[in-house]
Amino acid sequence: MFMNDIQGILIGGLLPAFLFGIGSIFQKASNKIGIGQGFYLLSFAIGILLGSLIAYVTMKGSASSLHSGAFAFGHGFLFSIGFIFIAIGIVTYNIPISKLVPLVNMSTLVAVILGIVIFKEYSDLNVFKLLAGAILVVIGGVIVSRA
Repeated sequence: MFMNDIQGILIGGLLPAFLFGIGSIFQKASNKIGIGQGFYLLSFAIGILLGSLIAYVTMKGSASSLHSGAFAFGHGFLFSIGFIFIAIGIVTYNIPISKLVPLVNMSTLVAVILGIVIFKEYSDLNVFKLLAGAILVVIGGVIVSRA
């Protein structure tokens, strides 16, 4: 069981963090070269579509429904609006990506709070550790934003 936990953390946590971090550098490079946000999001969506097609063909899937697809669409839509705001921070306000990304990644706190409330995940959590981690994330975000 312990080995599965480590593999799950590596594959589901650290690898995406690495890939998203590199992706943020791509976003900054694209915005600094000069790109309209509509074209950026279209190019970004094509990249997601390619990855999605590869996953669709190679991974065993489960049942799909219009209801589950609506939630996935909502996630994508909110993600795109978030990326527009990041681009505005980079291009309009010239904020370094190294300051923005740690603040953007505080979205994990929003997901944790909503997960606790909506999905009632509190029974699976150590609330003390959760609060301690959340406080550290906020402190880290404040420190990075003032760097």
